[in-house]
Parts: sequence; structure tokens; C-alpha cells
Amino acid sequence: MIVKYRKAFFKDVSKIKSIKQVADIELITEIANSSKGADEIPGLKMLRQYAGMARIEVAPYRIGVEIAGNTIIFKRVILRDYFYEQFP
Repeated sequence: MIVKYRKAFFKDVSKIKSIKQVADIELITEIANSSKGADEIPGLKMLRQYAGMARIEVAPYRIGVEIAGNTIIFKRVILRDYFYEQFP
């Protein structure tokens, strides 16, 4: 897959204090880089309300992604409580 990132993704990751959770997010991005399809990414769930949008669960955080063909765009990392208010 082709992996792209938005500036907001890096800004959100820089605000996370837990090193373990940052490492988990980094692992997810590495898996996305080496995968051939979105179904190979663990914890990925498509959002029913929005076509092409999905979320990946990482402990108390959710990673908001957009899937377009063979491209995955990492957009946001938001706490679970606020995820659906701020994404997409």
C-alpha cells in the first residue's frame, strides 16, 4: 500500500506522553507500509457513516485514516472519547 500522512497526524502524535502508545502507533504505520491491502492492518474498522474512512484502535486512542484505492492516509490520532466529535 501507499502510505501518506497529514500534518495533523504528526501534531497529534507529538502530544502523546506515553512512549508505549507512540511505539504502538509507529508499529501500525510500519505494518501499513508493508501490507498489500487495508484488511491486513490489525484493528482497522471501516466507518459506516463515511465512505472511505476508517479507524484503527490503539489503547485509549483511535487513529483516523482515509482509504482510497491502494492508498491509506493517516489523518488524526484522537482520544477515544473525542474521536467521533473531531473525525472526519
